[in-house]
Amino acid sequence: MVAAKLRLLPLWLVIPMILYLAICAWYDVFQFTVFAGDDLRSFPAAQRGFTGYNEMTISFYKFRPVTALLFGTVAHVTKCDFRAVALVSLMLHAANGLLFFYILYRQIRLPLLISIAMTAIAIFNRFCTYLFMQDSALTVGLAIALFLLILIIAWPFFERPTVGRALCLVILYAAIIHTYEPYLALGLPLVLLGVCTFRSNRVAASIVAIGAIAAALLNFSIKKFFLSTPFLIGTETVPIAFDMRQILLFVWRGTLNLVGINSGPAYLSLEDFPNSPLWMRVVSVATAVLSIALVLGAVASIVTSERRQKTRLAIFRLALYASAVAGLLLSASITFRQQYSWLYPAYLGFLVFLGFSVQKSETRHRGFQLGLTCLVLLSIPRELYLSRRHSQFFAFQAEEIASNLASTLHHIDGIGARDAVLIRGDVPAESWVFMDGTFSRFYHLPALEFVSRDSPAEQTDESRVVLNYTGADRSFKIVQGKEAAVVAAPTHRMSFTALEASAAAFVPSNQWSTPTRTPEFRISKNGVDCMIEVAPVEVGIQIPPTATVLHVCFSHVYGMGDGADIEITASTPSGPELLLSRRVPPLTNNDFPVWRKYEFALPSQTLQVKLHVFSKTDPVADWIAIRDFSFD
Repeated sequence: MVAAKLRLLPLWLVIPMILYLAICAWYDVFQFTVFAGDDLRSFPAAQRGFTGYNEMTISFYKFRPVTALLFGTVAHVTKCDFRAVALVSLMLHAANGLLFFYILYRQIRLPLLISIAMTAIAIFNRFCTYLFMQDSALTVGLAIALFLLILIIAWPFFERPTVGRALCLVILYAAIIHTYEPYLALGLPLVLLGVCTFRSNRVAASIVAIGAIAAALLNFSIKKFFLSTPFLIGTETVPIAFDMRQILLFVWRGTLNLVGINSGPAYLSLEDFPNSPLWMRVVSVATAVLSIALVLGAVASIVTSERRQKTRLAIFRLALYASAVAGLLLSASITFRQQYSWLYPAYLGFLVFLGFSVQKSETRHRGFQLGLTCLVLLSIPRELYLSRRHSQFFAFQAEEIASNLASTLHHIDGIGARDAVLIRGDVPAESWVFMDGTFSRFYHLPALEFVSRDSPAEQTDESRVVLNYTGADRSFKIVQGKEAAVVAAPTHRMSFTALEASAAAFVPSNQWSTPTRTPEFRISKNGVDCMIEVAPVEVGIQIPPTATVLHVCFSHVYGMGDGADIEITASTPSGPELLLSRRVPPLTNNDFPVWRKYEFALPSQTLQVKLHVFSKTDPVADWIAIRDFSFD
C-alpha cells in the first residue's frame, strides 16, 4: 500500500504544475507589468505590513484582518513586484482547483473523467476574470480556498460529527467572514448543519451552530461598537440600499449566469447574452435547460428513494449545498453593481450541488451521468469563446492601459528627471486606473496630466513629455515635431487687470478663510503678482470691443488635495462656446508653481468670457492663481 502511494507521488507533483501552467496560459496575466486601479490602493498600503493594509480597509469601512495578514505577507515576500504577486494569486487559484477536484472525486465519488472536466469548467470560466486585478485575485482566492475547506470538512461531519471538526468549521467561518464580507451568508448553512446533526452529537452540533452565530455577532460588534463603521457597505463605500426590485433583478441575472446564460454588461460579463452570436445563444440556452433538468430530475430521484437512511443523509447534504448557493447568490445581489467575482463561489457551490445530485440519484443513474457529461461538453465551447473576450473586462482594460503607459515611459531616456507627463486623448476612467497620482508615486514616475486630444496648446515652465493615447489598442505614442510644440506669443505682456472688477464686486463673508474674506483676491506668490480664485467660484469678464484673442496663465497654488477643475467659456449670441476645460493637478512642490499658458482665438461676437473654478471630486477649496487673463 505504501509503495503504491509512493509511486503515485510524482503524479501528484506533476498534476499541480500542469494545472498552474494551464491557468497561466488561459488568463495570460503575465502580459501585464504594473499595478492599476484598486491595486494601487492595496499594495502601497500592504508595503506597511498588516497594520498598513488593515488601516486602509477600515478607512473604507471594511474589517478584513485575515486578508490584511495575507497582503502583508505577500507584499513582504514579493516586494510588490506585479508579476511576483500574480504568480502567488495564480498558484492560489490552482490550489483551489485541486481542492474542488478533491470534493468531486474523493468525496462525492464522481467518475475521474467527469471530475476532471467539471474541475476544468470551475477554474477556466468567465467568473474568474477577477484574476486580472491582484487585489481581487488574492482576496477572492483566499476566500474561495476557505469556502472549499468548509465544504470538505462538512462532508465527514454529516456522517460522524466530532468536536474537533466542529471547531475547525467555526474557525474557518470566522476566518472567511474576516476575509470577505459576502461570506456572512454561510452562517445559515452552518446553523442548518448543526440542526441536521444534533441527534448524532449534540455538543459538536451546538458548537457549529452557536459558533457560527457568535462569529457573525463578533464581526458586527467590532464594526458597530469598536470601529464605528457601517455593518454592510458596498463597493466604493456606497451604502447598501435594500431596493427589492434591483435585488430581484440581480438574483435573476445571477441565476441565469449559474445555469449557463451570460447576463450582464460586457465590462463585467465579457459579452451580454443578447449580443452573442446565434450559435453561442443556442449553446447557452441548451446548457441552462440541461442544468435545470439535471437538478430537478436528480433531486426528485433522491427524494423519492426507498432507502430511508441514506436518503435522509443525502437530503441533508442537498439542503446544505442549496442553502449555501442561495445565500451566496443573494449576498452577491444586494449591491448596486453585481460583479462576477461575487457570483463565483455560488457557481462552485452549484457545480458541487449538481455533481452530488447526479451521483446520488437512485434511478436512471447512467442517464444522469450522461446528461452531466453533455453539460460539461456544452460548457467548453462557451468558455473558449468568452476567453477571447477578456479584453472587454474592466480590470483587463485598466491593466493594459497602465502597462502600455509604463512600457512607453521606460523607453524615454531620463524620464525620472521630467516634471510631468501630459497625456492627450480620452483615457477611460483615468482617475481610477492611475488612482489619482498614486501610480506615479508608486513607480517613481513624473506626475500624469490628462487632456482631450483637441485640447488647446499649452505652454508650461515644466520639463515634460507629451503622449497621445489611442483608444483602439490602448496604446501611447510620444508626440514629436510640430504637434509637441506650443503656440506662444513671446512679446505678450501678462496682466490680470480684467479680473479686478469681479474681485471688487464680492462682498466679504466669514465662509471664506482668505485674507479678504472673498473667493477672489490679489496676492504675490514667490514674487509674482497674481489673482487667486478659490473653488468653487464663477465670474464673468466683459471683453474689450476690439478683442480677438484671450491670453490665460494659471497655476495650482498648494501641494494638497486632488486638484481643481477650470473651465473658460465664451458667451456669444448663439450660446456659450467652451474654450478650455482642464483639470489642474496639485503641486508636487508647494514652493514652485507650475504656470500653464494658453492663447485662445475668441469666437466672433463674443460678449463675455466666464471663468469657472471648481472641483468635480473633492469639495476642498483649492486655490488657483491667475497670472494672466488679458485680451489682444
